Amino acid sequence: MTTEILNGIDVPALEAIADSIKNNPDRGAVAFRVKTEWKGQTKSVTTVSDYMLGGETFSRHFQIHADEPRELLGENTAPNPQELLMAALNACMSVGYAASAAAMGIELEKLEIETEGRLDLRGFLGLDPAIKPGYEAVRYTVRIRSSAPREKLEELHQWIMKTSPNFSNFATAIRMIPNLIIDN
Repeated sequence: MTTEILNGIDVPALEAIADSIKNNPDRGAVAFRVKTEWKGQTKSVTTVSDYMLGGETFSRHFQIHADEPRELLGENTAPNPQELLMAALNACMSVGYAASAAAMGIELEKLEIETEGRLDLRGFLGLDPAIKPGYEAVRYTVRIRSSAPREKLEELHQWIMKTSPNFSNFATAIRMIPNLIIDN
């Protein structure tokens, strides 16, 4: 590797993480969780307080606000859940592009991901049981500028679709395990 840092990624550190997990798969176990509280009307605040990596818990603190546009009975104070969902997809793929490109020796000059999803509110409102409340399809466009050969960038793109956790979450079914607690 001609440089230690590529696309803002510490390549030797990335390689060390990959080698560590390859040699001890338990180190690759990561668990995330969030807690969301309804704040009235269509507002909610999600708190990120910690995550677990390789059996060790790491503290952190972030808040993510959500609201709906006025036309959907909100006050338009924050992105809505659908926008946050697509933002999570784009952010995850952006990390994948930056890190994987660095590991492949590809310098990125520009990376943009634009995502669009359309859903039918008749599904959400329960007006027609034949209509899915979520997306039937999500379209996304990746724009990359790099001096790397087109074939390398296409290889990178295929790699991201194969390895991005949130791409996988969108592209394949996730088993949901509900638990309802009713406070009295």
